[in-house]
Amino acid sequence: MNQSNILKLFTDYRQFQIFILGIFSGMPLFIIYSTIAAWMKGANIDIAIITSFAAARVFYSLKVFWSPLIDHLKLPIIHRIGRRKSWMCLISGIIAFIIFSYSKLDPNESIGMIYILTIALGVASATLDIVIDAFRIDTIEKEKLSVAAANAVFGYRVGGLIAVAGAFFVAEDYGWNIAFLAISSLYFIGIFFILTLKEPKIEQAVINILSISSWRLMTIDPFADFLKRDGAIVILLAVIFYKLGDAMLGVVAMPFYIELGFTLKEIGAITKVFGLIATIGGAYVGGVIMYRYGSIKGLIFCGIAQAITNLAFVWLHHQGHDTNALMIAISIENMASGMGDAALVGYLSYLCNKQFSATQYALLSSLSGLFSHTIVGFGGSIMKLMGWDNYFIMTVFLAIPGLLLLLYLNKRFEGKTT
Repeated sequence: MNQSNILKLFTDYRQFQIFILGIFSGMPLFIIYSTIAAWMKGANIDIAIITSFAAARVFYSLKVFWSPLIDHLKLPIIHRIGRRKSWMCLISGIIAFIIFSYSKLDPNESIGMIYILTIALGVASATLDIVIDAFRIDTIEKEKLSVAAANAVFGYRVGGLIAVAGAFFVAEDYGWNIAFLAISSLYFIGIFFILTLKEPKIEQAVINILSISSWRLMTIDPFADFLKRDGAIVILLAVIFYKLGDAMLGVVAMPFYIELGFTLKEIGAITKVFGLIATIGGAYVGGVIMYRYGSIKGLIFCGIAQAITNLAFVWLHHQGHDTNALMIAISIENMASGMGDAALVGYLSYLCNKQFSATQYALLSSLSGLFSHTIVGFGGSIMKLMGWDNYFIMTVFLAIPGLLLLLYLNKRFEGKTT
């Protein structure tokens, strides 16, 4: 790839659109993942209850069951603005309402209602991901998807910066109700941006909701198409295990920082501002590695990095409340995590057939979070049994099954495209 092609690639306006959509895709997950945890911890809610809110993330693994409807069904009236755009606008409005509702509640008085809203946020956020992922795959050529993946990860992390660091700074000075109100308002701005997108036309069969053949086209054909791929089952298993260790680390990270004595502003400034720089750098490093060495070797390299760097948290535990130590640990872990994110997103996007982009990507991304969106809910209880050091060491070993499967795939498909 020469310099002229690189310049065209990074100045492609469609890549900028992927970045912006990544922001709106990322904010709800980080709210579920970190913001609500900090909100609860500040209200002295037990850590086992806090980590149970991770149950809302299970819908990222279940989204494959309704993705065929998102892939093929048109929304009444508003579908005229575009099949993907109409779904993005609708779901963005729902997310705005849910986050606005948080601003009216107190964790010590309305924990049940907050839990229900968080479950609803998980469903809506997973659905928004279905549409945005499909839009990315429909819009970007296959050879450019690794860069699109890096831009998506970049946007996702900026969304985390807004939903976590931004919320923390506002919450500490003005209260959580104002913080949630501010995030909610951003989604109304996002709807106007979505309306400016140019949606590519992908030829698809006409769906008759009462036709058995149409239901087969929506629900069976996308999976059958993928399963025809050589090594499909092993690929799916590798995808399932790839981010497990990283996810088990992340679910306890926020309570861990607070237990060490870091303030919300310190956590926000270091983990979501300084850490963002490391993540962005890692995402683009991961994209380059994927382009230079190929999908499987790139995944192996990035997977090893994201596993080993979890040990930085063992070191941080023994440093205690030291902002420099937090900065170092976050930089190391986020760099590797960004590499793994970009590598995985790029690979999953490459595997998809554009005829079934929403459904196939939902299948792959759902499986990639199957364990990390379920057993992470027990992270707090496991940590209480094992202690911080042993827990962090455990997250390194959880990466081994995925890496072994990738080594098998690399040997099986050496010199081939998978």
